[in-house]
Amino acid sequence: MTPRLTGTIMLILSVCYGAAVAIVALTTDDAVGTFALIGGIVLGVLWTVRALLLRGAANRS
Repeated sequence: MTPRLTGTIMLILSVCYGAAVAIVALTTDDAVGTFALIGGIVLGVLWTVRALLLRGAANRS
């Protein structure tokens, strides 16, 4: 998987997550906090892992 492809996938996931939080916020208000917290942590970890892998690949070349 290329760095450009992983960046595109992560960007799409981030946009979809933002849209999902907006939809949940409009329809219900009691699950928004939990949904936002879990999704934010997952996306943050994925962005961090991607950055660390790209940094490691740049150091090797």
